[in-house]
Amino acid sequence: MIEEELRGAFARHEEQAPALEPLRRTIDTLAARRRRRRTATRTGAAAVVVALALALPVQLWRGELSLPAQLGGTGSPVAAPQGPLNLLLLGLDRRGTMTDSRADTIMLVHLPADGSEAYLVSIERDVATDIPGEGKNKINASYFYGGAEGVRQAVERLTGVRADAVAEVEFSALRSVTDTLGGLPVCLPRLVTSQHTGKAYPAGCQDYSGAQVADLVRQRWGTPHGAYDRDRIGQRVLLGLAKRAGDLAVLRDIGKVNQLVRTPGITLHTGDLSLLGLAMRLDRVEAAGIIGISQPTFHGGTSGGQAFEQLDPKVAPDLLAALRNDAMGEFVIKYPSWVLQE
Repeated sequence: MIEEELRGAFARHEEQAPALEPLRRTIDTLAARRRRRRTATRTGAAAVVVALALALPVQLWRGELSLPAQLGGTGSPVAAPQGPLNLLLLGLDRRGTMTDSRADTIMLVHLPADGSEAYLVSIERDVATDIPGEGKNKINASYFYGGAEGVRQAVERLTGVRADAVAEVEFSALRSVTDTLGGLPVCLPRLVTSQHTGKAYPAGCQDYSGAQVADLVRQRWGTPHGAYDRDRIGQRVLLGLAKRAGDLAVLRDIGKVNQLVRTPGITLHTGDLSLLGLAMRLDRVEAAGIIGISQPTFHGGTSGGQAFEQLDPKVAPDLLAALRNDAMGEFVIKYPSWVLQE
C-alpha cells in the first residue's frame, strides 16, 4: 500500500514539474553569450545600433556634437545616466505619401542598472489598448493619432514601464543602413517566403542585402504566428545589426558614420537624457549580451467586430514587473520559452 502511494505521489509530482528542455536551452544560450562576451572586443557600436537602430550616432553627427573619448572622439567625458533604462524602438512601414502610418514594430529595449545585458521586449502591434479620445484600438494605431509621443504614452499605460527615450526608424532607412554596413547576418529558425516579392529565405544564417532585410521585416502573412513571427524576425535583424556594427567598429569609422548620417527616416527623442551620456551608457553592452523576449503563446479576441491580441494573462504580469523592478535576469530563467533562441 505504501509503495503504491509513493508511486502515485511521484507520478503527480512528475506531471506538475516544468519541462526541462526549454530551461536547458535557455541556460545554454545565456552561458554561450557570456563566454562570447569575455572574448569580444568592446566597440560601443553594437549596443548603440541595437538599442536605437543607429539613431544615436546619426543624431550626434547631425547636431555637430563630438563623441566623448570613450567612444573614439576628443570631447570631454560626460556622466552616463545611472539605474535601469528603457528605450522604445518604433519600426515604421511608411511608403510614398501615405498619411495613415502605424507603428508596425514596437519594442522596448531594457538596459539593466548593472549594464550587463540588453533585453529586446516586443509588443505585438495588434495588442488592444485604450487611446484617449479614440476608445479601444490596436496599439499600433497610437502612432497615427499621436506620433512617437502617442506610442510612448500608450506603451507606458499598457505596461507601467517608463520609456526614457524613443527612436523612430522607417523600414526604408533600415534598408539604407544595411547596405552601408555591407549587408547583415540574419539567422532564421525556419523558411520564410515573402508575400510581397515571392523570395524564399531559408532556415539558417546568411548575409542579406538592404532590400532583402527590408523585405524580411515586413513578413507576417504566411508565417505560423503572423505578427508575432515578424517581431521575432525584427529581433534577429537587430542582432545581425549588432554583430555587423561590432565587427566594423562603426562609431570609430568616420567614413561609415558620414554615410549613415545621410540616411533619411531616422528620428531620436531623448527627453531628459543627454545624447552623449546615453552613448556612454550604451557602450557597456556587447552584442553577445543582447537577449530577445517575445510572447510564445497567443491570446486573440474580438471587440466591436474587430480582432485584437492580448498580453499573456499569466506570464505578462511577471514580465512587466521584471521590467519595472530591473529583474529581467530572473525572468529569463523562470520563463525560458519566452527567450529568443539562436
